[in-house]
Amino acid sequence: MPFRSVGRLCSRILTLASLGAVAAYAQAATDFPKKPITIVVPYTAGGSSDAVARLLEKPLSQQLGQPVIVDNRPGAGATIGTTLVAKASADGYTVLLADNAQTTAPAMYPRLPYDPVASFKPIGFVGTAPAMLLSSPKSKLRSVRDMVNASAKGSEGFTVGVGSGSPSHLITALFQQQSKLKLQMIPYKGASQAATDVLGGQIDLLFTNPASAEPYIKSGRMFAIGITGTKRLPEFPDVPTFQEQGVQGMEKANYWFALLAPAGLSNEVSQKWGNALATALAMPEITRKLAELGISKIDMTPDKLQRFIAEDRQNWVNIVNASGMKLQ
Repeated sequence: MPFRSVGRLCSRILTLASLGAVAAYAQAATDFPKKPITIVVPYTAGGSSDAVARLLEKPLSQQLGQPVIVDNRPGAGATIGTTLVAKASADGYTVLLADNAQTTAPAMYPRLPYDPVASFKPIGFVGTAPAMLLSSPKSKLRSVRDMVNASAKGSEGFTVGVGSGSPSHLITALFQQQSKLKLQMIPYKGASQAATDVLGGQIDLLFTNPASAEPYIKSGRMFAIGITGTKRLPEFPDVPTFQEQGVQGMEKANYWFALLAPAGLSNEVSQKWGNALATALAMPEITRKLAELGISKIDMTPDKLQRFIAEDRQNWVNIVNASGMKLQ
């Protein structure tokens, strides 16, 4: 066979193969989903991210027509579970319930096996919740003013429990920068351990989310000094913002939650996911339960979510560089 004929034949074979691959890809996207779906939560069960994932589990299953399973993969400041999703097949069957660790971990860990922006395709934003600073009853701290007065009387600084490399670690560092108060950050493997020591008076303070704080506050076992954000929560009308108390720059130091898929997910499957999430979030019962967790829903397109993650990442990189913190 002449060389040119062979070349034309090979070209036709490659074209047919490409068309076949495209057709198969399109068919897979059209058929999605055909099996159970996994939402990876990069924390242990019981935390706020886990609560959000389990709240969405049933309505997402109803919308997608397949079982949705929450898989807790904790460790290394949420990077273990996040890495698992980053390296998963981009077929829509494995997604991540992401939170602030998506943007704080890169600021703290010099080398990660994924890029917080490029390794993921945004599905949709769930909402935000302010961070709340709790105090031990034994500390007698009830406000920022109390902390300032104690410092003026020669306090050696206040002890604050933090998860090493976690969002609470960076929020605490930001509060120290903005308030000019001296804080001693005590590392813990989990928020529950830190809370136990706040209750016992071994440490003074702890930053956490409203859902975790609620039982402690309502039982009187801890006191809320203040919250981030720009307005008070309806569920905690007596807890002032830090802005009200003269501490500026804490307005954006909130917890946030979103669904992300591995990069490379088709637009068709991404759209199916986005529609399912939007429908679930529009349900009155879901809105009510998110509010009980202190989470305010925010409408955000996938493109805007991608920009939000990139900007939030840079924000925390700047804060870490200013504080001198770094994990090796």
